[in-house]
Amino acid sequence: MDSLPLPNRKKIQLQNYFNAWKERHGASAISVSTMRGCPYTCKWCSRAVYGQSYRRRSPAKVVAEMKELQLQYTFDTIWFVDDVFSISHKWLEEFRNEIVKQGVQVLYECITRADRLNEEVIGLLKESGCFRVWIGAESGSQKIIDAMDRRVTVEQVRGMIQMAKSKGLQTGTFIMVGYPGETEADIEETIKHLKLSDPDLYTITVAYPIKGTPLYEETESSFLHALPWESSTDRQIDFQRTYSRRYYDYAIRRVYNEVAYFKERKSSKSAILSLTKFKLKSFLAKGGMLWERSFH
Repeated sequence: MDSLPLPNRKKIQLQNYFNAWKERHGASAISVSTMRGCPYTCKWCSRAVYGQSYRRRSPAKVVAEMKELQLQYTFDTIWFVDDVFSISHKWLEEFRNEIVKQGVQVLYECITRADRLNEEVIGLLKESGCFRVWIGAESGSQKIIDAMDRRVTVEQVRGMIQMAKSKGLQTGTFIMVGYPGETEADIEETIKHLKLSDPDLYTITVAYPIKGTPLYEETESSFLHALPWESSTDRQIDFQRTYSRRYYDYAIRRVYNEVAYFKERKSSKSAILSLTKFKLKSFLAKGGMLWERSFH
């Protein structure tokens, strides 16, 4: 991969985007890729472009690119778009060494897996400039994680989120609801997991099948609608789930408001009005889930 040219970023006026993002969100980020492919087998993840093998640029080349980007643009952080940034501990150690050797100082965030983290790896991430690490979970239910073929445990994810936070890193995680076979009990396990692991950030979505993935193949026979390919996306595909699609919209609201209530209670500045608002919205969302479960 070291023989490949760098992205031709000059084809786009990137600085305009950085400035706009910083103005509206307080900080800007530039994307960098260090690897291609992913050797893992998560059923919902597409490997159609880069495949299931793992190839990577040398740490020296990556750090040199980071250095060059700092000379060309004004931005705050780097977003490493790799699927599993800490997949190779040896590479990460060499990367940290190159950061020191080339005198590069830039904050970055990345995505990884709990089983590719430990105390030493978290230390290497922090020493090389990482300020936020995203650790995949997808669900707080081990049953659903196993159905996804994630090959990780809820306890591993929870433990690494907690450890990364204790070492001074911000943490993020990913959650999806509506995976085949998921029940209300599994959603409650997800709420419990988010409270116990307490990541700084999380994203949440309703599971959707991407063409070419095992999830697509498993659900294709139960698609509810025929969508026009020229004007629809994978995200719009719906299939026969445990409950109705609208049920999971309510479920997302419940997860969000339950976790927000939990975080607000922890805050020394929490107000009764704010606590009441989140709890009421969670209660109403649960009522919507009950209605959909009972009548649809």
